[in-house]
Amino acid sequence: MALMFSACGGGSGGGSGKGTPHSTGAFSVSVPKGWEVMPFYHMGTEDVDQKTVAVHKGSAMEFRSMFVPGMQIQIHSGSGFSAERNVSFYQDVKEMQPVKLGNYTWKGYTALASGLSGVTYDRPFVYMWTEAGNDKNFVVAIWTEATGGKISLDDADVKAIISSITLD
Repeated sequence: MALMFSACGGGSGGGSGKGTPHSTGAFSVSVPKGWEVMPFYHMGTEDVDQKTVAVHKGSAMEFRSMFVPGMQIQIHSGSGFSAERNVSFYQDVKEMQPVKLGNYTWKGYTALASGLSGVTYDRPFVYMWTEAGNDKNFVVAIWTEATGGKISLDDADVKAIISSITLD
């Protein structure tokens, strides 16, 4: 597993409607007003990971993303991808009905992330994936609750962000 960190600098979405487009070089996503894109950097380098981006609601300070709800969007290539294998890491896993957002039908589950490096926080999230074509898969992890607020898959902004995800 590659360790990566998100950092501010992508800017918040402006305008109305579909939001401000952001491209990683591998995929694109539109970010509504009040949300901020944070690129991921490979640990110990200044190299941006073009396969991953974080989008957080109202995050304006570096590393504040840990305290606000948001999502991490990734693209995976190859036939070895299996989102189902991650289920054993979490508690209270509940399978979701497939949901159509944008050009894709997403499968997934809800769960509690019970800890990271020995820290217990029981943070709820939604984990979703879809086949994007060309032997690629999109994965979205939505961190629905944090000290800075709550979001849900039913929120218009959340649906708009996920619906806007496209291959570059």
